[in-house]
Amino acid sequence: MALAETMLPSGGAQDPGDAAAPSRSTATCWEGGCSAPGFVRCDYVDGEGQPCRTRWCAGHSAAVGERRYCRRHATTVVALGAKAGDPRALPAVGHRGASLVSWVFTEGHAALSAAVGANLRAGEVVFEDRAVNVSRTPEGSRRWEQGWRIGDRTGLVRKVALRVDECDDAMLSLVHGDRVVARGVPPWITRRRRGESAPGATDASDRQRFYAFLAGFVREALSEPHER
Repeated sequence: MALAETMLPSGGAQDPGDAAAPSRSTATCWEGGCSAPGFVRCDYVDGEGQPCRTRWCAGHSAAVGERRYCRRHATTVVALGAKAGDPRALPAVGHRGASLVSWVFTEGHAALSAAVGANLRAGEVVFEDRAVNVSRTPEGSRRWEQGWRIGDRTGLVRKVALRVDECDDAMLSLVHGDRVVARGVPPWITRRRRGESAPGATDASDRQRFYAFLAGFVREALSEPHER
């Protein structure tokens, strides 16, 4: 199966993992268009000890346990689950890797899970990752991924995952086993980079096309013969 790449038309709405705040020196909330006092400081500190430094009002920050974060870092902490307590798993302050993987896994879950289950063999069952995992390449860079594992009575037989590498936090890869079978920049990120906006219906349509693109390659990958 050939590697597929796409730059689909970008969407208008952002996910929390894409909500990077601009640099500001004022005491107001960093949410665009919000003039409320920014009295909530994001508590995120990455694995290198760098803090987020953004400030938000109560309505534009998010609580995780006893801490409050900006939307991106709240999503990051939730996505990593228990691993959020390990500095080695935490992306750099400006890196959307873990939050993007979690967002696509969650928002595209219906289409992607249906594709995973479409070609199960007799006796096979699907196990979903409950949190985003972090691993390292042979060169030492990190990657964040979340996906589905298919097993039978003999053990694990296949794996499909969504992955973002440390080198490019906008490029989402679909991985079958250890092989990248498709990759693309999600449409809402493409549009945000272009400074474009779109009606809600257009945004929703673009997102569904993106998930359908991924789901098609999931089905194709899992339809390939495999050794038991």
